[in-house]
Amino acid sequence: MVLDVRGLHVEYVNGESRVPAVNDVSFTLRRGEVLGIAGESGSGKSTLAYAITRLHKPPAEISQGEIVYTRADGSTTDVLAMGEDELRDFRWEELSIVFQSAMHALNPIMRVGAQIEDVLKAHRPGMSVQERAARVVELLGIVGIPADRSGSYPHELSGGMRQRAMIAVGLALDPEIIVMDEPTTALDVVIQRQIIEKIMELKDKLGFSVVFITHDLSLLIELSDTIAVMYGGKIVEMAAAEDFYHHPRHPYSRGLLSSFPTLGGPKRELTGIVGSPPDLLRMPTGCAFNPRCPLAFDACSSAEPALYRIQEPGAGPSEAACLLYADGAKKQDELAMGETL
Repeated sequence: MVLDVRGLHVEYVNGESRVPAVNDVSFTLRRGEVLGIAGESGSGKSTLAYAITRLHKPPAEISQGEIVYTRADGSTTDVLAMGEDELRDFRWEELSIVFQSAMHALNPIMRVGAQIEDVLKAHRPGMSVQERAARVVELLGIVGIPADRSGSYPHELSGGMRQRAMIAVGLALDPEIIVMDEPTTALDVVIQRQIIEKIMELKDKLGFSVVFITHDLSLLIELSDTIAVMYGGKIVEMAAAEDFYHHPRHPYSRGLLSSFPTLGGPKRELTGIVGSPPDLLRMPTGCAFNPRCPLAFDACSSAEPALYRIQEPGAGPSEAACLLYADGAKKQDELAMGETL
């Protein structure tokens, strides 16, 4: 285990109003694992990413929870209890983040090489100028950018190269964890493929763990070891990627999967999910998904489901926040749960 998140709450505060954007989220990230986090826009994915990295500014507020980081030597520390100096050392050194839009994350008036070198200057003050320059060239080579592009400005690079440059910044100090917040958004599918292959190659080579956040389930299934699905600020399903693909448990997960076409096997009609994500200021009572759920029954509008552990023949263990699995048994027919999806 490298990161253990327990009972995390993040709220946006405006006077007397408090909007719960992340509500009682818990998960464990193992060393060398890729944890994929999926969900519609507004489900709390990016808010969770910023909470893990302690990058939130007012009006966002982490009101409850623990984020425990385990170092390679086995010692632990609570990220939420870190002071500013300790947090500054922790970021990039132990945990880094690749932001959603490289064009906005990179400084437009600094050359790419200089931006990577800035990280080294701040965290490796003992490095000589020559050592820093050699490290910049090495990092660019690792992510597949020619060394002569270190003198380029961000606008002189393609979208894929800018995203690779952001990954190079994230790798500069050999962190144990990299949080990637939709790093392939707005890239075409060919460049997406190149970026994903590079991430997997580097993970296997360098041994870091990844929290990969996206709304693209097909991407997550291919990339991740474990997938967590968020809805209304909560995790509603968590399972191994293969089990999630073949045996999705939560009706929301089934709806997400049915909104993507299959590239092989029998064709199916794309159905998607009716309705819109919930208003976080006026959450439905009971299960947050019940107004959109085709399998909702009376209890769903009054009882809020826990994250139930599920173990069934032919599939690995998983968890789903759905009353269909209350008391360890499904309350609906297997066919109704979507075997024909």
